[in-house]
Amino acid sequence: MKRGGHPPFSFYTWNDSRMQLSRYLKVYPWQNDRDLLLLYSTRQASKILIKSEIYHLAEKGMLSPTDESLLAELGMVVPDRLEEQKSMMGIMDDLNSKNKILNITLILNLECNFACRYCFEGDIKGKYYLSDDTADHLINFISERFTGTKKKLLIDFYGGEPLLSIRCIKKLSKTLKSLVEARGGSYGFTLVTNGSLFSRKVAESLAALGLETVKITLDGPAYIHNINRPLKSGAESFDTIIRNIKETWDTTRIQLGGNYETDNYKHFVLLLDYLIAEGITPDKISAIKFDPVSKYPEKYASEYMGGCMSLDEPWLIPASAMLREEILKRGYNTPAQRLSTCVVESSDSYVINFDGTIYKCPGFVGKAGFDIGGIKNGLKKQPSPYKPGMWKNDECISCSYLPLCFGGCRYMAFVRDGEINALDCQKSFLDAILETMIKQEIKYHVSAEGH
Repeated sequence: MKRGGHPPFSFYTWNDSRMQLSRYLKVYPWQNDRDLLLLYSTRQASKILIKSEIYHLAEKGMLSPTDESLLAELGMVVPDRLEEQKSMMGIMDDLNSKNKILNITLILNLECNFACRYCFEGDIKGKYYLSDDTADHLINFISERFTGTKKKLLIDFYGGEPLLSIRCIKKLSKTLKSLVEARGGSYGFTLVTNGSLFSRKVAESLAALGLETVKITLDGPAYIHNINRPLKSGAESFDTIIRNIKETWDTTRIQLGGNYETDNYKHFVLLLDYLIAEGITPDKISAIKFDPVSKYPEKYASEYMGGCMSLDEPWLIPASAMLREEILKRGYNTPAQRLSTCVVESSDSYVINFDGTIYKCPGFVGKAGFDIGGIKNGLKKQPSPYKPGMWKNDECISCSYLPLCFGGCRYMAFVRDGEINALDCQKSFLDAILETMIKQEIKYHVSAEGH
């Protein structure tokens, strides 16, 4: 997109091409200029500013060859809208066939040194760890699937708290790194950790084995975080995490997350200012993203009764827009809007519990009826309980938001209904916020390819 001045379009000649506007296109006014429109392709995450008269020519299929070529390259005009919709029906098959990464989320244990107030694993926590025998079966499971078509193995070490199993991380990484490199591939891993055990010594030892990214949670400033995420002993954790971030930022990419609620999200701005004051500046953090706490399904026991059940809750619109603006305003990166697919649709993504049971999403670990097999005996042949392809219906396939939603989050549908029997449609949420988010990306030069 050209920022400033007028886009380089020709206005005086056209061919009767009859190219049609894409089904997956959003059109927004540009500031106070009636002569300009902002176009955004939800399928390609492309955006451009054009004169309104060019858009009206596109509506009629009367673009100049130059304009038609550019808008076609951006995915904003297509030869046939019906054929475009049909092609979307097979997009997951296409993405899966091109995917060169075998992605494993490995739950090393169900024990944690924190006692988070809203933990969604609360009813399954305990002193449960990946055994040596299960680790051996895991290596065999990966070996069978890391074939010649795969170029990278990416492990997301998860818990509980994965750093309580650091010896296992090191042992597995050494073995798997050797295995995939012998087959011409590469090995990398990430950590989803509370950050309390991520010391300089730990970071350096893991970086040498392939650590690429660490995801750490900070629930706002200290006075909120320490209530929501204390140690099991009741001690505060905020200062320890901040110290560890300061000591390790140069060893690997660090991403920060945070979980907010309706009564505290405005306080998260203070966390951003605190980070900068402490020298944890945008050049030292890969990305920051804050998300609302999800409500726990009512059919499962939990002391925590807060959180949200869907993105349609009215307070989430101003909260999401404000927090994203404040992150970007201070120079931190945050994920751009782009084509997004749920892990349940990926044929080469697995969530493996400490006992070898296989799931498709971490939110369903331990939930009866949601395992898809085990690493010892293989995958089940029965239909997936996650119902991939639920979005393959007339309403979803014709929706301009389909590439950003694909029927929404299965776990949010589960939170709402206690089972997966309907879509988690995000149309209302995207109607209310997407324009703001796209204009934020333009204002702060956020690239969809960069995050």
